[in-house]
Amino acid sequence: MTVAEAEATQQRTPPPPGRRPADQWGTSGLVTQTLALTGRSVRPYLQAGVLIVTFVEPLVMLLMFAGVLKVLGDAPGMPTDMAYIDNLAPAIMIITAVAAGAQAGNGLINDLRNDVITRFHTMPINRFSVLLARSFADGARALYQLIAVAVLAALLFGFAPPGGVAGVVGAILMSLLVGWSMSWIFILMAAVLRNGDVLRMITTLLTFPLLFASNAFVPAESMPTWLRVIAQANPISYANDATRSMVGGQITLAELLATAAACLALVCVCAPISKRSFRVM
Repeated sequence: MTVAEAEATQQRTPPPPGRRPADQWGTSGLVTQTLALTGRSVRPYLQAGVLIVTFVEPLVMLLMFAGVLKVLGDAPGMPTDMAYIDNLAPAIMIITAVAAGAQAGNGLINDLRNDVITRFHTMPINRFSVLLARSFADGARALYQLIAVAVLAALLFGFAPPGGVAGVVGAILMSLLVGWSMSWIFILMAAVLRNGDVLRMITTLLTFPLLFASNAFVPAESMPTWLRVIAQANPISYANDATRSMVGGQITLAELLATAAACLALVCVCAPISKRSFRVM
């Protein structure tokens, strides 16, 4: 067999089953690549130990806030037409979703530290799909926790809002949208900073006042003047109000559209900057 014949035979030989040649990535679209990379990022979350810890987090939060802070239900300014757990559970959903979204930046830093990002840069894939996959993977983790919050609140504390199941499902989806949009802030910081220790410190400094200096536990009207101003300007307070309206069956179209528009605007600002910063990683 001549050298030319040998090369022709090698070119006609199909790739082994189950393996994707690198050049096929270049012909796949953004959606296909994002789905494949999302599956890769979700797999670590499906381990038994991780699932248990992920389930325990909302349980501890509910026991701590719904149990210890139940006395706040009698505080001045608290709504009297809803039980305290019906008012608190939507806020815990927002807190849970934002906390899960904050992990997206840490996941990107871990991939960078493990040289996974370097391997991605050598493949003919759309690099934005890596960022999308990271945000969707942590969104899937948040969805699992949000369902756990709703179920545990109902079983342990009698969570039964006027909006019924439809209101709870709507609150979960709205919380998921808020957490997913917030995750782009942390993806942006990870792409710019590329330092896990600094990112964790900034995440703590950002999320702690953002979540707790809000109307999550008591109405802003009952706070001191300086804290009331912060809570009323806090976007998390508006997200809490929207989810509470959802579970209460009182959501308006204007409130729904305003929340969705604010979340999408945040993504439209952070995603392009993240993509540009990620390109030079």
